[in-house]
Amino acid sequence: MRTLGGWSRGSRAWSVAVLLLGCLALASCGGDDDGSAEAKGEKLSEANEPPRVFAERVARLLATSTRKQDCAQLEQVKSLVKFECPTEEQLRKSMRSFEIVGAEEYGTGAVVDYTSGVSKDGAAITLFVTPDRRWGIGQFGVRTKPSTKTSDKESRDDFDRAVEDYLTAVRKRDCPTFLKVTFTRNVKRKDACKVLFAAAEDLAKRLQANPAVEPRYQGGNGTYGFYAVETKKPAPKNSTISVVRGEAKGKPVYVVLDVTESPTAAVQRAARREARQKRAPGDMSPSSKPSDPAVEP
Repeated sequence: MRTLGGWSRGSRAWSVAVLLLGCLALASCGGDDDGSAEAKGEKLSEANEPPRVFAERVARLLATSTRKQDCAQLEQVKSLVKFECPTEEQLRKSMRSFEIVGAEEYGTGAVVDYTSGVSKDGAAITLFVTPDRRWGIGQFGVRTKPSTKTSDKESRDDFDRAVEDYLTAVRKRDCPTFLKVTFTRNVKRKDACKVLFAAAEDLAKRLQANPAVEPRYQGGNGTYGFYAVETKKPAPKNSTISVVRGEAKGKPVYVVLDVTESPTAAVQRAARREARQKRAPGDMSPSSKPSDPAVEP
């Protein structure tokens, strides 16, 4: 089991305020008119389906993939967490009692709170929208108190600082700062900067080519925040940044969890226009339908 309790900042160990269960068997570690859906109080998803639907499908796949022949659908799910397939019995048993207790979208990010056989007190899945408008998994099994429906008021400023420090560290290749504000997953600390800076090379080049770019806060709650960083050079590209609040020696700490590619603003606007057209009077078709190959092979 990989835990955030295993993270360290120098000699300071992280507390169990946030425990990452992703390595427990399952992982190796522009405007709108007044007639628009938004104007009527209806939220249009940036993805092709609600995060709740996606999470429930993944849980079913994890609970039922007992043979190699069952793995095709699970392998098509975009995920930063590596799922072993066929899944082990302990995980299958846990996922059979999977139940969502809250799900919220924050632009191109989302959080799904759930309980399961292993996580009876609750855990979370963080999601991001992929460039083709499907959900991808950033983290699976982050053991935190339910965060959906909580306020980001106490965390917002610290979210901002963590993301700004992260982007500055990537741009300048500032290893000490980078390690303070980045979740290094299962990468050894002595190798973290070399490995993770290499993974962030594309982002670093984009930041250098677009020096005036600023992260845009998309939303969040008391535990998780999501940002977008869209650059125009050398070609339009957008990234979703997720940040989490944890604790170290009883004090809150904020670190960037993941940086993932997401649809550009232009793609998102086009998708919303299409969704509004489908919701026009007389059209009873849904704004979006699951088109993930995991649903319809």
